[in-house]
Amino acid sequence: MVQALNVIPRDAIRSIRFVSGMPFSGEQLAPAAVYCDKDRTRSLSGSNVSEVFLSYARDDEAVARRVAKALEAAGFIVWWDAHLPAHRAYSEVIEKRLTEAKAVVVLWSESGARSQWVRAEADFARSAGKLVQAQLDGGLPPMPFNQIQSADLKGWRGSNKHPGWSKLQNSVAALIKGEELTAPADPAPVKWWAEPRGRWLMAAGALLLFVAAALIPLLIGGGETKRPRVAVLPFESLDSRDESLVAGIWEDTRQAIGRNPQLLVLGPNTAEEIAEKGTAAAGKVADFLVEASVRSTGDRIRVSANLVRTEDGSELWSKNFDRRLDDVFALQSEIAGEIEGHVRGRLAERGGTQPQNIATSGEVYALYSDARAKIRKRQARGYQEAHKQLEQVVRLDPNFAPGWATLAVVKGFGIKGPSPGEADARRAIALAPNLAAGHAALGFTLQSGPAAQAALHRALSLDPNDIEALHWLANSLDPATHAQEKLRLYSEVVEREPLWWPAILNKLELLYRIGNVAAVEQELARVEELGDRILSALIKSQLLARRGDLSGAVNAALPAYRNASADERELLANGLFGPFLQLGLFEAADKVVPPPSPWVPFIRRNDPKVLDMVEAAMPPEKFWTFGALPQVTGRIYFLSNQGERLAKRYRAVASTPEQFEALVGFQFSDLAPVAARALRSVGDEAQARRLLELAEAAASKEPAPDGDQQVRLARIYAVQGRTDAAIGLLSTAVRRGWLPNYLPLHTDIGIDPALTELKKDPRFEPLRQQILGHLAKERAELGPVSIN
Repeated sequence: MVQALNVIPRDAIRSIRFVSGMPFSGEQLAPAAVYCDKDRTRSLSGSNVSEVFLSYARDDEAVARRVAKALEAAGFIVWWDAHLPAHRAYSEVIEKRLTEAKAVVVLWSESGARSQWVRAEADFARSAGKLVQAQLDGGLPPMPFNQIQSADLKGWRGSNKHPGWSKLQNSVAALIKGEELTAPADPAPVKWWAEPRGRWLMAAGALLLFVAAALIPLLIGGGETKRPRVAVLPFESLDSRDESLVAGIWEDTRQAIGRNPQLLVLGPNTAEEIAEKGTAAAGKVADFLVEASVRSTGDRIRVSANLVRTEDGSELWSKNFDRRLDDVFALQSEIAGEIEGHVRGRLAERGGTQPQNIATSGEVYALYSDARAKIRKRQARGYQEAHKQLEQVVRLDPNFAPGWATLAVVKGFGIKGPSPGEADARRAIALAPNLAAGHAALGFTLQSGPAAQAALHRALSLDPNDIEALHWLANSLDPATHAQEKLRLYSEVVEREPLWWPAILNKLELLYRIGNVAAVEQELARVEELGDRILSALIKSQLLARRGDLSGAVNAALPAYRNASADERELLANGLFGPFLQLGLFEAADKVVPPPSPWVPFIRRNDPKVLDMVEAAMPPEKFWTFGALPQVTGRIYFLSNQGERLAKRYRAVASTPEQFEALVGFQFSDLAPVAARALRSVGDEAQARRLLELAEAAASKEPAPDGDQQVRLARIYAVQGRTDAAIGLLSTAVRRGWLPNYLPLHTDIGIDPALTELKKDPRFEPLRQQILGHLAKERAELGPVSIN
């Protein structure tokens, strides 16, 4: 008997940044898991034994323990959370184990459905095709997992004879053996209740007529001369007394679907014969089968519908709709709409791999195409217009999957906070599982981590030419651990799109981070040779700004800005806005990038009134993930001696530093020193210390020790009380020409709350004055600035 001895702690799982945009961090410190086989002991590190990863919510620990024990007794190696020490970081081990596990068992409950960690692990498993799920409290899994078979473990106490346990164990065994999971048959019919039948029979009849009407507008991507042949099989009546009624509804449905000129719907005699002879006969005359059945229980109605491809017997889609008969027509509309959308996505040419394969009305497609073109320009004004257009697209055609996918993307660009468009991306995938744009949108909204990368790889497998997906895959990688792969992907995008500035600027940013300035200059020469004066001016400006030549940066971009179009000005503003702020030229900065909110003047004055404004407008989670806002207002909390208020905002989103790190993502190393000071102001020294330890580990992984990394570490060291180390790093950065960006650090490092303790050291003030003196010199060299 094989028994697992070591497991992965839940805290480690929660440290994985599935949604945050922050790369994995933490040491590879988990001791090798060990298992025993009678007299032998072997290390799992390096072993190729089968693994089962167990995911659950903390409230379900007792059941999880029982599941783990039963799986181990069945001979499986199980990874779950117990017994390993809580003082070590395991995120990289978790990533590896999730990736290598052949089966991921997810235990759903009300608590599990609320847990973003359980959902993230389930999503990773779902994308990888190795999800086994079980319900603990009788409820359905959350969307979209409610469309996947699930074992019912309600009332299970460890018995091998429990049907739910048998189903779960068989599914795990099938995945371990490399077999695909098959959907079991529907459960036995529910016992009928003796009630008047007129109401539900009328509802069932009307419901199936709505199904017929919904199937009329099946839209199939063009290009093929042969129309798909569809057989609408006689609908199944679950009570013999209803056979005549259901037969009549079936005939109406068949005729309604036949009115779609893009489909060849077989006649009733052929459909009846197919039903009698079975699926073997169906493949000779039909490409697809549409089936439906109805059952009722009291005041509830259940409609089952599916679409089957006869070539291989694959069930392309199947779903049960279980609703109350409170509002019959609303119920009919809801179910018919879902059936129509799912069938459309699956009958689209090549499975709807690309948006153009899933046709819709001319009006909808025109709106969608125009919105997509605006998004590709990557301009704020375009995002707002595209958002409105895409909202109209999904109102006009709620089952147009590409509209939902693109809406998810535009929300990701225009709405701050974690995964704002995730639900829209998942809806697109539910409607059209093979839509590359849907999987790409999901990866984009999740930002980073295994789930995001699995979605993006899926998109690229469906459409290898999806430049956006390739670009987002590069964005999802941690530059500290995957710098070269990230650079390779950016270079591939630029090779395909030689003048697409988002990929070019991201590539240049990475080159700066790894210290390869020569490659930056080569990229500039390439763009100049191609004749793009706007992009050339922007790259020159950014290169000079990084060298501390702020006046040169402005002079490189400003002439081009004056003669540029509105769209070109928005791009060039990226090269002017930062230097203007660093030089204190706020009026010029506001002309190239208008202030996004009325808070800006208060923030520039460090006016504590802005804290009330921000807290009234932003819940804590949005506050901590809203770009530079938590850093710039964090400064104001301390300048006004209100660190306790900031600590309250921290505790509203995190009970552990690991949770905070997962939430704020790539900003963690910058935010941690200020958050630690806030926690100290309320006496929580232990959590403050842990925050700083995690931040130091994350910041130390930068690919090259540039000025930003040195100052990032100096801020952490200063709050830790390591004054000499902090001063040393700050001195090195300043000596090499480092200048603080006004956003988010402010150009006066003397008001940075993270560096407060350094002000007591006599070495600090000369460094501060050197920075301020450099900025004054640059302002003098630039002279008066005229934007127009």
